Amino acid sequence: MSILKDLRMLSRKQGSVEDIAEFTKQLHNESNDRGAALLAVTNADVALSAALYQRLRIGEAKREEFDKLGGPLETFSQRIMMGEVLQIYGPDTKYNLDLLRLLRNTFAHAHIPVTFETKEIAASIQLFKPLPLKLPHAVGADAKPVPAGSRDRFLHHCEIVTHNLGVWAFYGVLPVSEVHLPPGYFAFSQPKPMP
Repeated sequence: MSILKDLRMLSRKQGSVEDIAEFTKQLHNESNDRGAALLAVTNADVALSAALYQRLRIGEAKREEFDKLGGPLETFSQRIMMGEVLQIYGPDTKYNLDLLRLLRNTFAHAHIPVTFETKEIAASIQLFKPLPLKLPHAVGADAKPVPAGSRDRFLHHCEIVTHNLGVWAFYGVLPVSEVHLPPGYFAFSQPKPMP
């Protein structure tokens, strides 16, 4: 059973800067649309998990209890709902995450050939809601136009959601000055939810 637990934990492991660079390289080098979609949405899912762990203050030792079969964060759908309930984001980000989930499921489970140009997929990609890019980001990154092609448009929206969740996870819960608190009490601030 330890092997399966290790395998499950490997799929949820947070990457280093080098790991993320390699992951991004693999994503952009992926020529198969199914593979690219699965990699991109997995990246968003991992960023969502990091934001949830941060918001709930779940340490490494407790994560298995939340992610296990039957756990409250077992599925992408459950994680999306939990992020909204915890006010990590609002309705626009939730909508885009649900759309990413539906597109991922289509690419993962369709028994016919599908690409980003498949009529239903291309039409769905047009439904993404525009989201602002959270700071910090590269200079000018927020001024990039939304690409016209379905694949590039999909990756664009997926990258914004992933970036925003990653920023939220990093800056999401910050200690607050304890000057006005009784001894032994802690307080944390949370940024405003994303749109």
